[in-house]
Amino acid sequence: GSHSLWVARRSISKPNWPGKLDHLVAGGQPHGLSPTENVVKECWEEAGVAAHLADAARPVGVVSYRTVSATGLKPDVLFVYDLELPEDFKPQAQDGEVEQFMLWPVSKVAEVVSNTTEFKTNCNLVIIDWLVRHGYITPEQPGYL
Repeated sequence: GSHSLWVARRSISKPNWPGKLDHLVAGGQPHGLSPTENVVKECWEEAGVAAHLADAARPVGVVSYRTVSATGLKPDVLFVYDLELPEDFKPQAQDGEVEQFMLWPVSKVAEVVSNTTEFKTNCNLVIIDWLVRHGYITPEQPGYL
């Protein structure tokens, strides 16, 4: 079937990446919580996804990258989860970090990732990973590797 992805627009008052497009849910990994427990916590805080829905989030891998900054190279690893939500689900920011949620067809998400800098930089990597895993980007396409 044709997929749609929830896209969040970060609050303009956020210190990092204000106003940029983002995932429905993301967050730092606190000490003392497992990654899966953290997903459930962040699902509620960032998008009002109730625990009974968030419990269906499936771990699908990791994305690692290095950021070049004035202080040197910063290595980062993101735990990646897929969460299928009911068609009638409407996200609601609980913590004021998101200005707007939009449900976009995959083609629009891919277009924005490909041709703009609207998404927070590391979100592009996770979205590209999703597009590869779901067959939207294939080995035949230039730049695949």
